[in-house]
Amino acid sequence: MASRIRSITIDCRDPFALARFWGALLGYVDDPENPNAPGDPEAYLVPASGIGPALLFLPVPEPKEAKNRVHLDLQPAQGRDLEVQRVVRLGGSVVADHRRDDGSGWVVIADPEGNEACIERSAAERGDPSPGDHGPRPFPSTRTEGEREQLESLLDWYRAGIVAKVDGLASRHATATPLRSSTSIAGLIKHLALVEDAWFSLRFADAGAAPWCADVDWDADPDWEFHSAIDEPLALQVQRYVEACDRSRAIAAGAALDDLAANDEGRPFTLRFALIHLLEETARHLGHLDVLRELLDGTTGE
Repeated sequence: MASRIRSITIDCRDPFALARFWGALLGYVDDPENPNAPGDPEAYLVPASGIGPALLFLPVPEPKEAKNRVHLDLQPAQGRDLEVQRVVRLGGSVVADHRRDDGSGWVVIADPEGNEACIERSAAERGDPSPGDHGPRPFPSTRTEGEREQLESLLDWYRAGIVAKVDGLASRHATATPLRSSTSIAGLIKHLALVEDAWFSLRFADAGAAPWCADVDWDADPDWEFHSAIDEPLALQVQRYVEACDRSRAIAAGAALDDLAANDEGRPFTLRFALIHLLEETARHLGHLDVLRELLDGTTGE
C-alpha cells in the first residue's frame, strides 16, 4: 500500500499568522484537540471537511528568498478570478498572471510571506462534468405472498444495487483508499463475493470455495481481498460477485427456509438465517459504497 501525504509543511516566520491566511483560503480549521494560539512554536490546521492532508507551519529564522521548489495548485469552488480577488483581500498578492484570452490559464499568487501557489480555473470553468446522480431504483414489491419471496426479492434488490453503484466508476477511484484503512470500492465488492460464497457455497451447501480464492492463506493476510483487489480490474470483481450471487440463488432454490447448513462450523444455522444475514451484510456494504462513491467522484443516488 502506497504512502499518504499526512501533512504539508510550510516554513515561515510567523506560524500563527500564516495559518490564519491559509485556513481562510482553503477552509482549514484548528485541530479541535490542539487549537493554535499566537506565539505557539508551530501551527497545525486540518481540513474542515475531514478529507485531505493537514497543514503544518514551522518557524524558520530566515525569510523566503527563492522560488518554491514545491507549490500548491488550487482549484476554487467559485470562479478563478473571484478567488484571486479573495486571495488579495486575505493579504496575499499576485506574482504572475497567466490567464489567456480564451479564458484558460492560471494565476500565481503568494501568501503574506511569499510562498507561491497557483489558482486554476474552477471545475465549471474547465467544463468538467458535474457529479452524476443515478437516481432511485424501483423497489421490490412490498406485498409479496410469503416470507421467502420477501427475503429473496429484497436481497436481490440490494445485490443489484451493488452492481449499479459502481457503474461508470473510473479505475483509479475503484482502487482508491481514502480512509485510514485498505478499504476500497473494488475491495468491498471482492469481499461481498467472498461473503456470498462463504455462507451459501461453503457453509450451507458444503460445496467448497471458488477457485480464485481456494488457496488463500487467511492467517497470513486476514484482509487479503482488500489488499489484492488493488492490482485487479474492477470488472473482474463485479464478475466474481455476480457469479457468486448466482451460485447462492441456485443453492437457496433447492432448500427450505428451515433447512440446516451442511457445514455449520459449530454454529448451526438455517437457510432463513443465511438470507437474513446476507441482507444486512449487503445493505451495510452498499451504504459504504454509496459514501465512497460520493466522496471519490461525487456520484449520488441508488
